[in-house]
Amino acid sequence: MSLNKALFVLLLGISSSLFLSACEFRKNPPSCPDFLAEQPQNRFQISSDSPIAYDPSTKIKWYRCNAGQTFIDGNCIGEPLELNWLDAQSFAREFSESSGVTWKVARYWQLRELQRKDCINPALDTRVFPDLKIGHYWSRDGHIFGDSIACSLYTYKGHGYCWQRKKIELPFLLVSDEKAKQITFLGQINRILIDFFN
Repeated sequence: MSLNKALFVLLLGISSSLFLSACEFRKNPPSCPDFLAEQPQNRFQISSDSPIAYDPSTKIKWYRCNAGQTFIDGNCIGEPLELNWLDAQSFAREFSESSGVTWKVARYWQLRELQRKDCINPALDTRVFPDLKIGHYWSRDGHIFGDSIACSLYTYKGHGYCWQRKKIELPFLLVSDEKAKQITFLGQINRILIDFFN
């Protein structure tokens, strides 16, 4: 074998192994429902008969089902509502009046706090939120540069998107956050700007 041919085979072998190892770095994380089945759930205070998940670190109470669903025996029953941004805010007010608890559509930063980085599909804890859909979920935050767009969370990987047209109908999650720790105004702007160019 000539030196050029041997060098070519060596370079081909090295580049192939580098290419294959790079594929491992790009490998998607595991699916959250499968991955979390083996992990302890320490973040939220939940019980199988309560529709409320309490996060002591943020002092936020989350309604565990999509808006429009009912929590029964650890399951979310019914079809999730998909409403435009303004109607989602109205639904939260009506739900508050009928339940006697103040509920709101989750803020953008609150949704981003739910994101898990160790799993996807959806990238949120499915033991706490048992019937999350894969798709965009409204936040109650409008976009800082336009009245006709707002921020949403894409649940597959937990990425934020702040260019969602308010006329689109999307599902949403509800929070009771009157006693919540508040993120600073600069922190809110920072989180929105991170996703500004998404």
